[in-house]
Amino acid sequence: MSHSSKDEITKSRRKSLNLFARQSLSLTHINTDVSNNDEESEKKERKKLGKRSSIFSIGPSSNLEVHSDIPRSPVNSNGSSSPRVRPRTLQKGRPTSIFGSLGKRSMTYVDEDEVDNFATSAPDSPWEDGHAPEATTPNKAVLYHGEVQTESGIFRKKREYLVLTDTHLIRFKSQSRASETFPSIPPTYGRANTTRHPSNTSVGSLQEVQSAHSHLSGDGENRIPLSQIVTAYRVEDGRPFFTTEVVYLDEEYHGVGSIQLMLYDPTDADLWLSSIRGAAQKARLLQDEPYPQRIIRYLVRILESLHDYDPKHFQVFRVVKRIPAQKNGRSSSSSDDLQKLAGTVFYMVIGINSLHLIPVPDFSDSSGRLLMPKASRHTHGIVTLYQINMLSGDDRFELAFRMPLSPVRVLELAAFASHDIVVIINRVWQYLKPLWIDRSYLLKGLGDHTPIEDEILATEEEEYGGFDKTLVAHCVAYNCNPANIQYAVDWDVEDAPEFRLYPPASTPKYSVYELLAIMRSLRYNSSFHSISFKDIDLHSMHGVSDDCGTDHVAYTSRNNSNIKPQFRSILYREVQALALKSSTLRRVDFSNTLPKRRPTDMFDLEGREIEKDPGCEIVAAVLSLCGKNLTHVSWIVLNGIELGETDLEEIIPALNERGSRIRAIECSRCGLTDRGIIQLLGHLERQNATLECINISDNSGRIELPRFSLSMSRFSRIRKLDLSRITRTSGDQPLFAPEVLLSWSLEELIMNGIPINDKSLDSIATYLASEKSNSLRVLQMEQCNLNGNHVALLIRSMSREPGVARELRLHVNANRLEKGVGEIAKAISENHTPSHLVMRMIEFEKEDHFRQILEALRTNTTIRSLDISKASLPYDANEQTCDTLRLVFAENNTLEDFDISGEQAHLEVTRFGIGLNHALTGLKENKALKVLRIEHQNLGMEGANTLSSVLEENTGLTHIHCEHNDINLQGFTILVNALATNYSVLGFPFMHNEQDASMKRISSNMRETRRQAAKTKNDTHVKLSVRRTLSTFGVSRPPPAQELTPQDVDAVVRLLAERWDTQMKRMAMFLERNRNIANGVENYGDGEGALSEDALRPATAMSDRGILESILSNTTPRAELPDPVDEHMNEKMANIEITSPTETEASENFPRKSDLGTVDEEKLVPYVIGGDGESPQLPAIGHAQMFEMDSNREFFKMESLS
Repeated sequence: MSHSSKDEITKSRRKSLNLFARQSLSLTHINTDVSNNDEESEKKERKKLGKRSSIFSIGPSSNLEVHSDIPRSPVNSNGSSSPRVRPRTLQKGRPTSIFGSLGKRSMTYVDEDEVDNFATSAPDSPWEDGHAPEATTPNKAVLYHGEVQTESGIFRKKREYLVLTDTHLIRFKSQSRASETFPSIPPTYGRANTTRHPSNTSVGSLQEVQSAHSHLSGDGENRIPLSQIVTAYRVEDGRPFFTTEVVYLDEEYHGVGSIQLMLYDPTDADLWLSSIRGAAQKARLLQDEPYPQRIIRYLVRILESLHDYDPKHFQVFRVVKRIPAQKNGRSSSSSDDLQKLAGTVFYMVIGINSLHLIPVPDFSDSSGRLLMPKASRHTHGIVTLYQINMLSGDDRFELAFRMPLSPVRVLELAAFASHDIVVIINRVWQYLKPLWIDRSYLLKGLGDHTPIEDEILATEEEEYGGFDKTLVAHCVAYNCNPANIQYAVDWDVEDAPEFRLYPPASTPKYSVYELLAIMRSLRYNSSFHSISFKDIDLHSMHGVSDDCGTDHVAYTSRNNSNIKPQFRSILYREVQALALKSSTLRRVDFSNTLPKRRPTDMFDLEGREIEKDPGCEIVAAVLSLCGKNLTHVSWIVLNGIELGETDLEEIIPALNERGSRIRAIECSRCGLTDRGIIQLLGHLERQNATLECINISDNSGRIELPRFSLSMSRFSRIRKLDLSRITRTSGDQPLFAPEVLLSWSLEELIMNGIPINDKSLDSIATYLASEKSNSLRVLQMEQCNLNGNHVALLIRSMSREPGVARELRLHVNANRLEKGVGEIAKAISENHTPSHLVMRMIEFEKEDHFRQILEALRTNTTIRSLDISKASLPYDANEQTCDTLRLVFAENNTLEDFDISGEQAHLEVTRFGIGLNHALTGLKENKALKVLRIEHQNLGMEGANTLSSVLEENTGLTHIHCEHNDINLQGFTILVNALATNYSVLGFPFMHNEQDASMKRISSNMRETRRQAAKTKNDTHVKLSVRRTLSTFGVSRPPPAQELTPQDVDAVVRLLAERWDTQMKRMAMFLERNRNIANGVENYGDGEGALSEDALRPATAMSDRGILESILSNTTPRAELPDPVDEHMNEKMANIEITSPTETEASENFPRKSDLGTVDEEKLVPYVIGGDGESPQLPAIGHAQMFEMDSNREFFKMESLS
């Protein structure tokens, strides 16, 4: 196929995908481009509205002059053509019945004896010239006509004549008046027969209801344009005749009205109904613009406020929300109910995700603006559609919607375009759920209408089958925020691609409606081969039943195989539907989804069950399908979900069926007992032809070695085996016999926490040396009581050729490698090691042993990833060890991933010490290392300077992990400045932990400073409110430090946060530049010139103390108010003078008499300055008082010695 022809086919297909294609609908296009309307047209419309009188309301300037009687005809006849002429008065005829109408009459109906017309200043006709247009001339064809009888009251009756043309439905007082206007209608001769009998073919009633802001006009009450008719439908009100209701809406002259025709003859009722519906439908199709522009603007504004507007996804219909019939069979005929008619006419607007019922606006504003009505708006999500019920030959239809866990809400509606509405809703539903083969709603009553095709819209251009579109539709329908849902698609896993749900963005956990939206969006989606809900709390769905409906219960498989669903919780239903409806799903992961679940199996003393545990419900939902071969799911992960007896009972039947083809049932941390483990392994033997993984780690049950070895020998296709922390019966037998291991082609062997005896170690070493282990990629033996000699044996066994790395990840964490560490170092130096070696949490009693490992790494050429984090040394690494580590950085050309992180716990701290900063300088010469992890090493400011110097010269590092190193804002700024000129680093931490620690530290320091200042201030007060300062005695002191206020503290914290945020933004900009360079984005090249000089200019690195000083320097000075006690004491002691210490000794010890005036010499106080110049020596005086220096050397304290 040529490219051009392919494009043509694709283009045509895309056209067929148009959600609102009108080939089968005959819908008129709605122009929603209302943003650039001409102001002149709007002014013209307002002027027209003010000039013309509504056909439903009297204009503001009513004319009370006398006019000739105008016949109620669509033509404004002159006086000569009228059979009689009578003056028009303002008096009404005989009063209406005090009981009112028993039928559904208008409150403003004009009686037979009332005046024929009301005078208005505007023309009587709604048209400008007062004459009807050509559409209502006698030359126009009369489609149907007949005499009708108005619904009679108790005391009076009335007849009228209805005429249906191709443009109007017209009411006359009599057939003679109708014949005057339409010659095709024969005139009557003589008095008409007034006898009532059930066989009368045109017995009925006509009545009219206006909106709250409309009244009657002469012609308006008699002539209804067919283009204004919203619907005509049968009314089932329980009365003994056939009622047809016609509802019309005048969007230009502000009116809503209704007519009811009540007929005894069903044939006549059907003729009137079909004639009115057909003529009105034809009149609608002949309109150029189906809706006025101001109505479109009104609707668009509402949908925009609801975030549901798109010009391509916008359809409008006029509908009537029918009032349900009274249960007692009687109709509601009160005037209050009639006035509610205006509120029952709605605009049905179908947006992107929802169906909206928007009430008719308030037209009362004289400026022409549309005001919001008092009636409420109704919104329903399209995907919550429960049922559609149509009635053949009638405008009535029903839409039923159901929210999860809620009852059905039924909308009883009527509209001429009922079939078109159903077609559009079905298409929107298919557009939002393109992969759903089965409808989740019922569609009844199409009858002779064109059948709706259930085509699945192609989604070649939409990613993952339009999953995002379907998810948003469900979230909107369920009143959830789609932005709260986070997920990813992982292609680097088995059974890829995998849909992986992450925790919510803004809430602690997902609500039940959010989980339902996610699961129902995944149903039928064949884009994913795996689905993972790992670590997502599903407790809100467990044990919760939805008894209000079965619309989303899966009754059939994808190939239409019927199943008998069990009416259990919504978790059971949704999980089963996922497994049943997907044709590609092979793996489901529910790890840790029910963390609070505890099995509640309870039995009485006689063994009878008194309370049955419901189980986790996931096992029953999936495995029941596996046993019947109704799903492709064969790998089930249940890690972290406690399984009870009920779950085991539901697992065993599926495992006994060979057709289940189970590949794995992972049950780590599932609370399995000895019996549970024996049952699980025993029944898994029947799946030995397909079983690939066994994971029973971290369960409390024990395994019996003889029986366990027998069971394991029957699994020939096993690839992954995890027995971590499983206890076994005592004995010296090996965990695996050599012949059993040699029958497997394992990829992962995990035995963490299992003590390995010599026989088991020999079996594993033999297996590693054989070719059957060539597929092994992961070997984990953490906390297995291994020593250095054991690890060296394993390393040498797995080596195929010295100097050639084997692609295997070996984990020997937390083992006692101190004994035989030299053998490990020798194996490393001789290049027998695998490509990945993990030796975390190794305790070295001697630092020399650790240095041996480092020396061996200098020449190693096989290890590409090494993890020696949390290594415990007896002391901080000495200079020799740190220099050896520097040489490893400088000389090793193989290491690509190196982890030397420390640990800081409450009971133990492991770190290298200050010498690590020197070791890091070796990275300047390294060209191979890509990833460096150096967390919890207390690098501080000096380490930040060292790393910055490395970043300026190293061009190989791509990811650096250096959090939890006590790096403050100043150090972080230095690192960011270094990143400005580094074009290789793609990942660098944003130091959120450091920011939090820095903020807490400075806040704590300032609070402590304020506390000390407050304490010092309180200590300055002395008893008897007397305080003397050092300056009083001639001893100077420094000025007091400025006191911190709460405003200062807030300013410091705010400025500190702003500085951190600024540097984080700079770093994000540099990292984005480097990623674009690495990905080959255009206009980036080698990075030179990618950013402006201002962005690359280094920022000033300010310390926390500098920030504090800058804040205090900008603080408004506060005046210190004098203490009134001090002023009083100074006045009283004004005559006392203390001599300066520079005078003579006599002067120093005694004040001059002339200065004392009349003071008695016996009262003189000798004053001696101490040798250290700190405190004066005062002898005891009368009323013994003594001054002494307090600890802060700022003030004297006076203490009473009496």
